[in-house]
Amino acid sequence: MRRIGFVESNRSGSGFDALRAARGLGLHVTFFSCGLDRYHATPGGTEVLDRCVDEFVSCPTHELEPLLEAVKAVDAAKPLDALLSVAEYEVIQAAEAARQLGLPGPDPAAVRIARDKAAQRRRWAERGVPVPEFRVVTTAGRAVLAAEEIGLPCVVKAVDETSGAHVVRCTTLDEVTGTFTAIRSATTNRRGQARSPEVLVEECLVGFEVSVEVLAEAGTVRVLGVTDKILGGRNRFVELGHGFPTALPAAVRRELESAAVAATEAVGFDLGIAHVELKYTGDGPKLIEINPRPAGDRITELMDASFGWCTMELLIRQYLGESASDVVTEPARGAAIRYLTADPGIVTAVTGLDIATAVPGVREAGVSVRPGGRVDPLRVNEDRVGHVLATAADAYLAGRIAEAAAQQIVVETRADAPPMAR
Repeated sequence: MRRIGFVESNRSGSGFDALRAARGLGLHVTFFSCGLDRYHATPGGTEVLDRCVDEFVSCPTHELEPLLEAVKAVDAAKPLDALLSVAEYEVIQAAEAARQLGLPGPDPAAVRIARDKAAQRRRWAERGVPVPEFRVVTTAGRAVLAAEEIGLPCVVKAVDETSGAHVVRCTTLDEVTGTFTAIRSATTNRRGQARSPEVLVEECLVGFEVSVEVLAEAGTVRVLGVTDKILGGRNRFVELGHGFPTALPAAVRRELESAAVAATEAVGFDLGIAHVELKYTGDGPKLIEINPRPAGDRITELMDASFGWCTMELLIRQYLGESASDVVTEPARGAAIRYLTADPGIVTAVTGLDIATAVPGVREAGVSVRPGGRVDPLRVNEDRVGHVLATAADAYLAGRIAEAAAQQIVVETRADAPPMAR
């Protein structure tokens, strides 16, 4: 039996799907984690861990040396055939550990660049890849100066977070100062890793956002597909919906694909699936960021429904040393997801879920809150309260079905004391 190690897991789609795919391939699964509570708190998490993981190893996965010690101990007892992470905060450590064990994996140097939004911008600017105007700053005064030079509104963001955390559209200089201060006041990111002293101030792009899912292998980067995205959250950037494959005209799609491939090649990402986010503006595509791991937020499930094959199985086979060069990327169907939101407060009632589930074309509908629970203001993806996933002949129709079903679900709340600060 071949053996695979996972370093933590994404909890919004691809991570749990990767564990399921490994089980489906008959692999022995070792799960390296600094704690399982957050997985058990995620709907379906306990079932996935119980059914798909053979061995749990507790260690500080957010640091390379203790993780490497744990991985080497497991490998010495029974050699691993693959080691990877589809969790944003652990991809660097997993890539470094795989390299030291001589296992397939992306270049750790490339992953390190891709995990740092400032380093991405610098590399892309050097290579002529289209990016927003940006400044990398380390003081509040420099942040204000950068905003004055770039112009308001601007975007201020942490360089080492994900899921929209600490990404704010600022319309005044006071907001720039406040956002910079909030980012720098935390000494660690959300996974407890030391926070970068750098903060990004950049042009606020006017345009629609997509993501391009790319596959890297043996010196080549190919496009798996383009995902349409819906954003909300006022001055935040919360993802409220996705559709795959894109409904955009072919000419626009090709521009976006070309920019995403150039961005991936520029950072040197050379094995696996990457999730590249862009906006299409009046000046054409502009890069938002590259993530050196598969998309979260259920996008890989949309891809699976569209292609008819398992995205995470493809990724695992790459890490086992198999080639993915012959994969067929012609969509057979469309798929879409729409996320639910609610007013902040204490949940008093949830209605309409049964109606939404019964809508033809809906594959899944769920709500993550219950009466008595709390809904926080919509600041990051985790503040959404549910979803509807639908499939149809094309992604546009799937999206309309998902929207119609989502409208049937109502999460009622009552005002309460302000939520705890994050």
